[in-house]
Amino acid sequence: MFKNVTLRERSSQGRVAWVLLGPDGNRIDAFSAFAYSLRNRKKNTRDSYCRHLAEFLDYLIEVSSLYGSLTKLQLSQAIETYGEYLQLGLDAGTEPAKTVASRLLPGANAPASLIPKMAAIRNFLSLSENIRKEIAELAKLNGLKEPALDANALCPEQGRRRPLRPLEIQAMQTGSMLAGVIAGGPKFIDSVVLGRYPSEIPYDHSRAFPFDKVMDLIDAMPTFRDKAETAFLAASGCRGSESLQLLVEDIDPYERSVLLVDPNIRVGNSSYRSLSPDEREILVWKGRATQFTLLIEPFASIFFDSLKSYFDREYIAHGRHGFVFQYLRGERRGRPYFLSSASTRLELFNRACKRIGVHLPWGSARHSLRHMYGTYLLNYFPCSSGEYGLAPTIVQQMMGHASLKSTLKYARYDQELLKLEIENANRLIFIHGKPKSLVQLKLEALKSQISRLQEQIGDGGARD
Repeated sequence: MFKNVTLRERSSQGRVAWVLLGPDGNRIDAFSAFAYSLRNRKKNTRDSYCRHLAEFLDYLIEVSSLYGSLTKLQLSQAIETYGEYLQLGLDAGTEPAKTVASRLLPGANAPASLIPKMAAIRNFLSLSENIRKEIAELAKLNGLKEPALDANALCPEQGRRRPLRPLEIQAMQTGSMLAGVIAGGPKFIDSVVLGRYPSEIPYDHSRAFPFDKVMDLIDAMPTFRDKAETAFLAASGCRGSESLQLLVEDIDPYERSVLLVDPNIRVGNSSYRSLSPDEREILVWKGRATQFTLLIEPFASIFFDSLKSYFDREYIAHGRHGFVFQYLRGERRGRPYFLSSASTRLELFNRACKRIGVHLPWGSARHSLRHMYGTYLLNYFPCSSGEYGLAPTIVQQMMGHASLKSTLKYARYDQELLKLEIENANRLIFIHGKPKSLVQLKLEALKSQISRLQEQIGDGGARD
């Protein structure tokens, strides 16, 4: 996967961890320090951040091989052009991104994928700088005038190393494992930026699954398990991880309701106890703000009907755990299906989409049902007032977002409705093929406001 480094997975105290080997086969201590700093993060975060950092260090080591020893300016340029290297590859217009791209071939990185990658790297640079300051302070306390903080030695694995002086060793012993970032890994200068990259990507409305094709999608699923899970995704708008972690106790078939419960608040649940430590690490919760779900029709009815068929025909009532969705065949038959790989679930979803002629943007897949749910609630949900579309604050609760901004980003108002409004307004502007004057438009707007005020006065008088 990488040219200059090797990423390996290992188990440490019941948790999956990562180590990175440099070109000489030795462990890169800087990476290990960063991986250790993530020990309290969720497994998915630890895994993705470590992969992002491995890719970044692979790039920096390749830059180092281009120049031999790096100056501060060269280091700064390499880091600033990293985003361009990822996004443009061979089409990058600046060095060293262009040359490195011809040697590493970074592949196509969509703008949205840059955000988590840059977040991981910024975390690493921040950690490195904090350790640099700590070691400098330790050296100062131990009487060193110039601590061993060579800012030019980007990748000591490829360069020469001089023996540490006694006072340096004494200063760095206090720094223990973290000091290894300075002693044996990449060193970063202060105030280095990562260059310009998008902090927020405009929402792509095509990411929402077509509402009128959801029924076809459910029908195209090969098993009752898959039909039930797909129907639940469409009915609830939940994330795929939340759906796959459902327990039988979360579902009330009589009230036709489903709760989405954070695994962290029921750690001692017997279903979780049946998992190995590594399997428990896979449980994910992205901070959903409410357990309650609003199940929309007709997908809610399809979910409960498919769920009954699934329990009657496919489900294995073994009593070892209460996860609703299980493996249906093979050695893992009966085991929780959330342990399956994302690629397996993606392939299943894409096959069904292909069967019904739906083509989604790259990276949408199962999450497109969540986008569909948000768009439906904001625009088409029939309200008791006779109007359509729920208030964004209500949609925020239904989608389980902690922030209203997240809701508005996921489910913007439907472009088709806006298009119809604009077309209608454009028609009103013309009289016999000629546009109305600005004075006429202002007069009509004022008349409309007066009419609304008169209605409000009338309503008030009726109540009095």
